[in-house]
Amino acid sequence: MPPASPPEAPASRPQRLSWVAVGLALAGLAISSYLTIAHYTTHVSLACSDTGTIDCQKVTTSAQSMIGGVPVADLGVVFFAVAAVLVWPGAWRSRRPGVVWLRIAWVTAGVGMVLRLLYAELFEIDAICLWCSAVHVLTVCLFATVLVGEALAAEDARGQPAAGRMI
Repeated sequence: MPPASPPEAPASRPQRLSWVAVGLALAGLAISSYLTIAHYTTHVSLACSDTGTIDCQKVTTSAQSMIGGVPVADLGVVFFAVAAVLVWPGAWRSRRPGVVWLRIAWVTAGVGMVLRLLYAELFEIDAICLWCSAVHVLTVCLFATVLVGEALAAEDARGQPAAGRMI
């Protein structure tokens, strides 16, 4: 009788990546919340230059800082709040295709928005907001973290051992 082969381990995303993704989402949520408060409160000024190429005030008060009458900072709060739920450890471990594809689609949409806003800063507004740039970097890092997690889960599903992985 041939030896029994070990049962296949279910696909998994390394849990450390989940906590990295949660940290990125919460940092983005904090900065987006700060930008939202600054948008709605006249006595809160942004801790950023307001002259020259680096001009947060010019960027956050431009026509491009609103989409359909909604401040982009508000959209950032929604984006990062939903992202935090999608990468929270319980959701991160989910093997349900709907959760996986929603997570990938969500962060992909975030990167698409980053590209649009970066274009606006560089070519339409002619100024850069450092706070916005921090949000952009966090979004791209969150996108990369999710894609790496999903790639590792797909690798595990094909039979590659996940044991001993340090990520």
